[in-house]
Amino acid sequence: MSHSKGNKRVWRHRAHTAIQVILDIVMINLSFLAAMYLRYEKVVPVSIMDRYVNIWPVLTLCCLAGLAVTRTYRSLWRYASIGEVMRVLGGTLLGMGATYLFAILITAVQRANTQIPFMEYMLGLVGNSVRIAPNHFLHGKVIYGMAWLIMFVLITGQRFSIRLINQAGVRHRAIRRDQTRRVLVVGAGWGGASVIRELVARGYREGMPVAAVDDDPDKAGTRIMGIPIELGTERIPEYVQKYRAGDIVIAIPSASNARMRQIMAVCAGTGCKLRMVTAMQDVTGGPGRISPMRDVNITDLLCREEVRLDMDSIRSYITGKVVLVTGGGGSIGSELCRQIAQFEPSHLVVMDIYENNAYELERELLSKYGGKLKLTVLIGSVRDTARLDQVMDQIKPQVLFHAAAHKHVPLMEDSPAEAVKNNIFGTLNVAKAADRHGVSRMVILSTDKAVNPTNVMGATKRVTELIIQYMARHSHTRYMAVRFGNVLGSNGSVIPLFKNQIARGGPVTVTHPEITRFFMTIPEAAQLVLQAGAIGESGNIFVLDMGTPVKIVDLARNLIRLAGFEPDTDIKIEFCGLRPGEKLYEELTMTEEAESLHTTCHDKIMVLEPVAMDDASFLTKLEALGKEAAKEDGDVRIPLKALVPSFSQNEGKAAS
Repeated sequence: MSHSKGNKRVWRHRAHTAIQVILDIVMINLSFLAAMYLRYEKVVPVSIMDRYVNIWPVLTLCCLAGLAVTRTYRSLWRYASIGEVMRVLGGTLLGMGATYLFAILITAVQRANTQIPFMEYMLGLVGNSVRIAPNHFLHGKVIYGMAWLIMFVLITGQRFSIRLINQAGVRHRAIRRDQTRRVLVVGAGWGGASVIRELVARGYREGMPVAAVDDDPDKAGTRIMGIPIELGTERIPEYVQKYRAGDIVIAIPSASNARMRQIMAVCAGTGCKLRMVTAMQDVTGGPGRISPMRDVNITDLLCREEVRLDMDSIRSYITGKVVLVTGGGGSIGSELCRQIAQFEPSHLVVMDIYENNAYELERELLSKYGGKLKLTVLIGSVRDTARLDQVMDQIKPQVLFHAAAHKHVPLMEDSPAEAVKNNIFGTLNVAKAADRHGVSRMVILSTDKAVNPTNVMGATKRVTELIIQYMARHSHTRYMAVRFGNVLGSNGSVIPLFKNQIARGGPVTVTHPEITRFFMTIPEAAQLVLQAGAIGESGNIFVLDMGTPVKIVDLARNLIRLAGFEPDTDIKIEFCGLRPGEKLYEELTMTEEAESLHTTCHDKIMVLEPVAMDDASFLTKLEALGKEAAKEDGDVRIPLKALVPSFSQNEGKAAS
């Protein structure tokens, strides 16, 4: 069946090409006749017409050959652009030039037979002399030039005419069936024009553009491919009603983040399905084209700036090195592995206690890189020192990223000793093993919840920061920590929770109407961790620029709108109160750290200098914490408080 359809398509294409060739033959000869008609002021001498009759086979064949050489017959004119026009231009010029050279050659033969002196002949040829003209074979430059110009206009015009007629037919059928979604395009610059052309070229299968909206007053009253341009992005809801649009495509690649955030907010309130395009860079670094249209997601609504990495500095410590990632199957750990793989390490080792995630990551990386990437996936716990020594003795890592940790705040409030064993002493085990096995550098992942912590998880993370600063003073290994906020889409984050609640029809539960959080994407977090590892000195704690904190209730409303519903009308939002250990808002630095915080060579990474601490006292308190965590009924909060004086339990009350 498919073979039969393929044959039909081949024959249909051949038939279309044959028809096009026939039309081109008509246009070629018509253009030459029109040129002679204009050149001789409507009365073409019989002798000239006779010579045309003799030359027309050569003219036709040369011009068809020129069009074939420039691949004009392989172009799909429903997607025609300046490239197709240039092919016709080149093909007709090539064909007419070949015909002219043929005419000169024939005339040269005639000249030899008539014994006209060579110089006199050449002067007559160049000047189109009346004396020479009757004796040569239609070589007059005026006729050939006019014929070429008319031919180019006719051939291009008839192709665009067919395209326009076809588009009008498709649009008419789409309107008559009323099955095509009506699209409002936001942006009437090169991005908006590209979107409109793409929608038209695809036969309105992905939507029919009905209007474009822009803020440039110079575009008032103008059109793009017949599509009217309206002014005022703040009036988008009005234009949605006016044009009965069901979809909005945002096509303003050059808009600033603040401007894009405003436009997104206006569009999200219309109830339309939102799509967008962004600028894609060409090899010179400039905007070469736009990305394919895609649905707007919650990451787009945050409008975060693209992370720009110093690729050379990352490559210098990753490429050709043995890299170990603990917790490599988790959200951040797996993305770290994906990013690291791009820098061609000599050996990438993933270690995780949870085999399912590790297995999925292994399949993904092997499918993408195959034999180009030496990959090992090992199962093991960072709480098992013997296993750590076994792994490091086997693979001899040079770079280590420690992403293994318990991170769920409410669960760690119920199992605080497990948080201490895994987060604190697991990190200590890895750090000591890195020292014993000569690891060059170790980077751990921390969190903004480590700042003035109000929960056990945050307090354990603050202790891990102190551990790497302690180890930095007692080892040749370079230890660094990277502190950042919530990661969009990570396991257990608020986004999957909200999506599940929306899918069930609601309600969406938010703990407090004023609660805010810092957010970044998983790839962004992983990239900045790699960058921090490249620029850090031992004992540094890096603080990532998380942008502006986001209200969780606004996040919930945007997710509801992206799902095609109206907040509080279709999907209810309920406030359930702060959970134990939960802050109203997070901080990225403590008050006492402010003086030691300074910028780095990367505009999104700041660094904290190591704090002064009594090593003996720190180890004593750490030992006391370990003993308490080992007890069945031990209370680790008291020794945690000794290690982290800013740790306070708020039992679900708002804390600043």
